[in-house]
Amino acid sequence: MDNNSEIKPKSWFRLKVDKILKNKKNKLNNMEKRKFDLVNQLIWMTPALFLLAMFLYYSIFIVFQTGFNSAKRPLIDFQFSTVNFKNVISDSTFTIALRNSLIYTVVVIPISLLITLTTAKFLSNILNKKVFSFLQSLFFLPYVTSSMAIAMSFSFIFSSGDFGLMNRILGWFGVDSILWKSPGKGIILVMIYGIWRSLPFEIIMFTGAFLKLDNRYYQAASIDGMPKWKQFWRISIPGVVPMIVYMITTGIISSFKVFPLGLFGSYIDATNSNSQTVVFYIYDKINASSTSPSYQKAGAASIILMAIILALTIVNKRISNILNKKYG
Repeated sequence: MDNNSEIKPKSWFRLKVDKILKNKKNKLNNMEKRKFDLVNQLIWMTPALFLLAMFLYYSIFIVFQTGFNSAKRPLIDFQFSTVNFKNVISDSTFTIALRNSLIYTVVVIPISLLITLTTAKFLSNILNKKVFSFLQSLFFLPYVTSSMAIAMSFSFIFSSGDFGLMNRILGWFGVDSILWKSPGKGIILVMIYGIWRSLPFEIIMFTGAFLKLDNRYYQAASIDGMPKWKQFWRISIPGVVPMIVYMITTGIISSFKVFPLGLFGSYIDATNSNSQTVVFYIYDKINASSTSPSYQKAGAASIILMAIILALTIVNKRISNILNKKYG
């Protein structure tokens, strides 16, 4: 009896110790595995991180370094100052560019959304798969086409005089030729190009969003005698509110980055028609062939542009949160 009573406590203690040691060993193995996985992931991410650091983070650093720099050699010396922002804001070409970018945003986004929603709804109602696939590919084709090639095509179509295709078409209806690149009309050309350019991607995205909606809502509405146009506004639109918010957010960012170089060929031609944008203004200031190049003005204008986009994105995000709570 005495021998058995001595063996049992020792066996229980040994099992406990073995279990603790095994758990510690497993923890150490897991920690080593995690460290190995982390190192392995960092190795694979190093090329991407290097490219990000070189082309994105370093570029942002240069923008702030030149924007707040009043030294004569801004890329070498540094002298903190906000005078560049005063010079940019007092520059009439920048104020016109900022005005054009704001007008472009206010006009292009609503019109493109309206066209996109109606077109996408039409596509989503097509039952024939072959017809649907053909039309979907047809609408998406401009999205994969070079933006510069499209801009040059637009420049030819909207050429002044009787050379432009659009003026010829208008001439068939007795309308006089329009100087599309003249002051006041050049920005209209930029907006037409922007609307057409934004349609393919938005149509594909909204078509997919409409196809995901539950058909039972439409069946119940049809039984109640609700017209098709009411179904569109009361069922379809509320069902794709998150997608609408996403498109507005990306549209705001894209609209302030519009760069109509292909439409006008040069910054001088754009300024002659009062059709320059903020990005075009920045491009002119870093262009060596510019009449008034200035890296400092380009940096200050870039910071102002980032601040505007950030502010509009924050406002849009808060509005989207409210809409998502209501319709999401």
